[in-house]
Amino acid sequence: ATIHVPYVKELLESATGKDADGHEVLTTSDLSRILSKRRAESRADNPQFSLSRIHKIFGSTKYAHFFTHEGCVNSYLAMFSSSTLLTIFGGRVKDLETILLEERLPNGWESRSRERQGLTILTFNRTVAKVERGVDESKYARKTSTAEEEN
Repeated sequence: ATIHVPYVKELLESATGKDADGHEVLTTSDLSRILSKRRAESRADNPQFSLSRIHKIFGSTKYAHFFTHEGCVNSYLAMFSSSTLLTIFGGRVKDLETILLEERLPNGWESRSRERQGLTILTFNRTVAKVERGVDESKYARKTSTAEEEN
């Protein structure tokens, strides 16, 4: 599999937050927005696309970036979790660029999770819930449909 660079770049460029040091960071809203767009595109491109509630939660947990197999138009979810992107990696775009595009940790990298008890399942699941609550495919369904109608 090869990294589908345009999707990763779109994800990283969607960052709207800044951390305490002024670094660009992805937020739960950013991830919800990109996930909304991906779901709307999948729905428009694949008439058999469907999601049950559990699949939506799993998608919010596992969504991050896509890989494309050589010669195949299907995209496959990478096993980075969106919640991990925010909790362990802190959403920091510069770090995520190295992690997602070069598939390595940046030199000198340390976890952004600095809680006394580390990253708990409760903290992780709260992030998952925030991402999923922010998903709104309807904003992108109209844009996708309108773009298709124009072509």
